[in-house]
Amino acid sequence: MNVNEFLKVKTNYIGIGIMSILFCGILLLLILIETLAFFLIYGSGATSSRIAKLWYVDLILNYLPILIVGGFLVFRIKKEYYKEELVKFKTNLITLLILMLLFALRNHLEHLIF
Repeated sequence: MNVNEFLKVKTNYIGIGIMSILFCGILLLLILIETLAFFLIYGSGATSSRIAKLWYVDLILNYLPILIVGGFLVFRIKKEYYKEELVKFKTNLITLLILMLLFALRNHLEHLIF
């Protein structure tokens, strides 16, 4: 499929909006669950602050939610591409791009809000 064929495929804008909001909510929920689980396991003392500074804990806490949600969307994108359901393929692809953009801008948005 080339770019011209991709652009001619019908776009489901309502589906993109609903799925973006839904997956953004799931992403925020996963971040909340990870933070809560870390707090319940390690508490709030000096040991937990040393553990939180480890590179792999930082990697897990910051990037595991987007890997889970993004992996699910990539799975759906591949499945719909092979089934040749191009409208759903394009909808999920645009949703994934929006989520990745929001996730990349989350630190900047966090500083603007708070």
